[in-house]
Amino acid sequence: MTVPRVSVIMPVRNVAAYVGDAVASILAQRFDDFELIVVDDGSDDGTASVLAGVRDARLRYVRRPAGGVTVTLNQGIAMSCGRLIARMDGDDIALPERLARQVAFLDDHPDVGVLGTGWREMGPGGEVVDVAPPLTDDAGLKALLPRRNPFAHPTVMIRRSAGDAVGWYDERWPIAQDYDLWIRLASITRFANLREPLLLRRFTPGMTSLARDDLRLETEARVKWRAIRRGDLPAWALLYVLRSVLVRAMPRPVRAARRRRRGDGLGLVGRRV
Repeated sequence: MTVPRVSVIMPVRNVAAYVGDAVASILAQRFDDFELIVVDDGSDDGTASVLAGVRDARLRYVRRPAGGVTVTLNQGIAMSCGRLIARMDGDDIALPERLARQVAFLDDHPDVGVLGTGWREMGPGGEVVDVAPPLTDDAGLKALLPRRNPFAHPTVMIRRSAGDAVGWYDERWPIAQDYDLWIRLASITRFANLREPLLLRRFTPGMTSLARDDLRLETEARVKWRAIRRGDLPAWALLYVLRSVLVRAMPRPVRAARRRRRGDGLGLVGRRV
């Protein structure tokens, strides 16, 4: 059996309204040496029915009891064969050149182990909002790490050798598992982003609730604190741990109002709910 160069890992849960388009956007890539592994984390809507209607030998679909996205990601990676692991979410759209552009860059830059791209954000109905292009250089991306996540997770392609070296996603983290992974990878490989927007990233009300934001802020603070204690982040990153605590302590109406004023997908959804 021929081993594909790229394994696209797509964890899904209750995305019946969007997963058909997400899968189709990968199957329509101009680069075709890949496998698409969709791991269903206990969906109880029509997700399974949508995927059952897809006939393509490159698609591998498996269902598992609900256990959370981090466990689901690691299961998909364990099933995969490619030397390059690409992330994709079940409600996003990959533009046709995405995989081709990332593979070409990594072929030309063997020292880069984590490669993201630019993206655009959209609401549940597909309304698109442009966002600022990401930083592209290794030094700039790593300088962001003490403050925030420097990558949009669904855009990323990772060398298997790099992920294997650090043990992939830490299943203690139900959210921000990617941020923790980048911190652990920063000392062993170089980072880069392609400036071009090669993904449409969908924001839905469930993704952007204040309850989920509470969990994100708490988890990111814990991730940073553990990284500081390990020596993977500088001691001054503690300021950003405290910032997360202070933001979480703000009254919810104030936080909701701030979100609605944002010009990205988070603000777009916030103005509609």
